[in-house]
Amino acid sequence: MRMGELMEAVKRSRFLADLSPYDRDPWRTAFAVPVGMLAGAVAAVLGGASAILLAVLVVSGLDGAPAVGELFAVFSDPNLTEPTARQSMFILAVLAGVNLGLAVGFVVAAGAIHHRRITDYVNGGEPMRPRLLLGGLVVVGVVMGAVVAAAALLGQPIDPPLWKVAPNLVGRALYAVLAMGLLVLAAAAEELLFRGWLLKQSAAYVRDPIVLMLLNGLLFAAIHVDPNIDAFLVRAAMGMGLTWMALRLGGIELGIGAHAANNAVILLLIRPMTTRPDAPHEFKAGLIASALVVLAGFIGVAELSLRWPALRRWTRGGAPAAA
Repeated sequence: MRMGELMEAVKRSRFLADLSPYDRDPWRTAFAVPVGMLAGAVAAVLGGASAILLAVLVVSGLDGAPAVGELFAVFSDPNLTEPTARQSMFILAVLAGVNLGLAVGFVVAAGAIHHRRITDYVNGGEPMRPRLLLGGLVVVGVVMGAVVAAAALLGQPIDPPLWKVAPNLVGRALYAVLAMGLLVLAAAAEELLFRGWLLKQSAAYVRDPIVLMLLNGLLFAAIHVDPNIDAFLVRAAMGMGLTWMALRLGGIELGIGAHAANNAVILLLIRPMTTRPDAPHEFKAGLIASALVVLAGFIGVAELSLRWPALRRWTRGGAPAAA
């Protein structure tokens, strides 16, 4: 398929085929954003509080009430750089609760103004494709894991946080499984908000795939509030690649898996989960090349999911998602 034909196919993505006059009404959009933000803020508080309460109940039931103080040290100790396994899981649980509450609250409220259900922002109201999610999780996880392993073999110093969370393989495996579950929830929340609501809503006004990818990627990077321009560019490239996935596959399932795998490799093999923001550093020009590799990689995963017959059949991703 030539580039021009590919772009035309993406413009006719099944994910955008159900756009209606309600979506193209600028007054509805202007009203939907603040209403969604208010609903999202309330739901984020409820989601975070529920995650904290559940974590406290579990920990106090296992080791008694005094152990709960260890959890809250992640918020009160400014010098904490190496959280324990329990603290890391607590951070992930709160993050997943807040993200999921924010995304669901925003999308349900804003979508109602546009006469939409939340499933319209997942894959156009079609049945969920869990194998596509799992495919993104496995493919991106394997590729990124291989890159980390290659870097270690070439002499790059790597100290995987996963090795420190438990003294044995069983404990590490249990931690990895629990972390993956929470990371999938957190990634699903971000995909629902950005590659779901934002992508569909912005496509109501502009249909050019490149513009949609740039807009989505830049806003996705901006929301992370990273002070470093090079890291901003890498996140923007990731957001652009995930936008391509949603347009090509007609939904966000593959993007959820790919997004969660990316975060899992970083948090389990590269650096631990903390509440401290990234410190400013000098601009690293090499990360520009990394951003391009990330963009090409995520686009490549989408095309692989569509063009490799065996993978397409297993994930049930179907044909390229043109309406």
